[in-house]
Amino acid sequence: MIRTGKLGIVRLTGVDLANLRRECWFRDKGECQDCGVRTLFAARFDGDPLAYDMAHIRSRGAGGSDVAENVKVSCHSCHMASHSGAASKRR
Repeated sequence: MIRTGKLGIVRLTGVDLANLRRECWFRDKGECQDCGVRTLFAARFDGDPLAYDMAHIRSRGAGGSDVAENVKVSCHSCHMASHSGAASKRR
């Protein structure tokens, strides 16, 4: 489902969000845009550091939309580091 708010912010759910996630992973060739590691589309276990996380460039909380231009591939480690304020493993 695609929902656009008063400020033009796009929010996706269900199949539409899953399609964006797949599109992002293929566009970035599954490579973490922070550290360069090749991610795994499906996590092997909970908290898998190599698992693919679709990260927002401008966070949803800051008004970022669920659109291809605002998402990137991030490994789980870098994504969690970005949310905790810690520096990621930049290339």
